[in-house]
Amino acid sequence: MRPWVIPATVFLLGTGLGLSGPMLATRYLDSYLPAFLKDTMHPLEGSVTHKQRQEDQLLVTMTTQDGSILATFQQRVPEIDLLIEERDLVTLDVPQYKPFVHDPTLIRVTKHTEMNPAVATPPNTSVPSTQTKESGSMNDSPGFVPLN
Repeated sequence: MRPWVIPATVFLLGTGLGLSGPMLATRYLDSYLPAFLKDTMHPLEGSVTHKQRQEDQLLVTMTTQDGSILATFQQRVPEIDLLIEERDLVTLDVPQYKPFVHDPTLIRVTKHTEMNPAVATPPNTSVPSTQTKESGSMNDSPGFVPLN
């Protein structure tokens, strides 16, 4: 046998493992790696414009500052369906902007609250009003205690 076959084979195997190792390690060992070895993710916030529930998946369309995103959730579909509504602000943990994202990690959901001027805070009714004796004051009521 030639003397260069074994070192060349070891070199090629080492190069193959060295190049494919990080990809395989992050795919299969990501939950076991410490935080400083994991890929850095960037939070992406957007408003939910449309939500569609199918049998085994949930499709959520979001509008962000970078563009629109279609997020497909196939894990924990009932929980995410209850959590997210249209017009909510949702923050996803994605490595970069992509128009199609599968099972992204939810960081935060901020519910949309509508400011309705008709629903105002009621006035403070804990302090009774005092009227004059001529107009039938509230001081004559049996449960009245003066605040003096």
